[in-house]
Amino acid sequence: MVVGAGGARYCTHEGSGSAATESGWYREDETSPLAGVRFFCWERTNIVQALLQTTRRLILGVALIYCIAVIALAALWAFSPSLAWWVELSNMLAPFFFVPLVVLIPLAAWVRWRPLLGVVAALTIVGAAMFGARLLPRAAAATGGTSLRVMTFNHLFANTRVEQIVDEIRAQNADVIALQELSNPVAQALAQSLHDTYPYQYLRPFDNPQGLGIISRFPFSTTAETQNNVRGQQVTLAIGGQSLTIMNIHLGAPVIYGRKIAGIPIVTGYDASSPTRQVGRLSQLIDAIDGPLVVMGDFNTSDREPRYQQLATRLHDAFRETNWGFGFTFPDHKRFGPITIPFPVMRIDYVWSKNGVLPTAARVECHNTGADHCFVVAELQVGNTTGQ
Repeated sequence: MVVGAGGARYCTHEGSGSAATESGWYREDETSPLAGVRFFCWERTNIVQALLQTTRRLILGVALIYCIAVIALAALWAFSPSLAWWVELSNMLAPFFFVPLVVLIPLAAWVRWRPLLGVVAALTIVGAAMFGARLLPRAAAATGGTSLRVMTFNHLFANTRVEQIVDEIRAQNADVIALQELSNPVAQALAQSLHDTYPYQYLRPFDNPQGLGIISRFPFSTTAETQNNVRGQQVTLAIGGQSLTIMNIHLGAPVIYGRKIAGIPIVTGYDASSPTRQVGRLSQLIDAIDGPLVVMGDFNTSDREPRYQQLATRLHDAFRETNWGFGFTFPDHKRFGPITIPFPVMRIDYVWSKNGVLPTAARVECHNTGADHCFVVAELQVGNTTGQ
């Protein structure tokens, strides 16, 4: 019998001239009943321990590297957000890089390995600094002025669920609604089904993403397309004894370059130069308006991107100032090649205001209406003297 030092061995033997096979566990101090028979032995305990140790080291190593990489990436987001296309693109999805902390924190506490404890603690602090305030309920909003409920909705020009779109618009009971990618079928349905509720309609439908529309309970004093090469509509209406300007904006989207590998789209580049220029031109229009202003629509701009700050320094962001959480609006059940994203992962649809128009509440609704955007509904106070 062949034996080795330490532990039990698992032995399989074959009897000479027989097809029968026997196997069993034997300790070193035991005499095998199979003496003289050909057999094979290995140390099961040592092999299992080696596999477990290797797996443990691999898991801890991957966790350590991941934490360090995300911390480094967060530094790039903070100090060089436009350094490279992959920095810009990853910045838009930044909250999801911290989701693994749900597993990493208990893992670090369990293994008590100091290097892992340190980087997990550091990553937790970074995540809390970046997003902790968004997870806290907001203080009560200021009141005063005339109440106005508005809604913005990119319904997707190719969306054939016309009746469902109209039903959703009706159900929100908004005073003014801004629509992007307005299609001819939806425009016709609005004119027919909602004319009694919204008799004032400024509709410019197209059979492509260029369509826009504003419908209102209040009469328009003026209607026009936005200037300065910005895709949008601009109307004025009287509310609370004041003239309110409302802009319906649909900025162009960044260009995402990619290729398919095994039918799966892989991103190879990201270019946001076009929407960045558009936000610059839109900012000029906003600065030129002195009276109460509401700007809403699809801005194709994540609140993690630098051009968001160009708007946030000028305007009140209704969702950010009155609600908590991330308020993601895009994409809603959108299909990219063979992959369907069942929930939104970024916020690109907004209700903004300034000059005595303050938000008191806002919400995002994702009802799988056939659109690839969720819609935003906001409660505003026009003529509020507590802030600009």
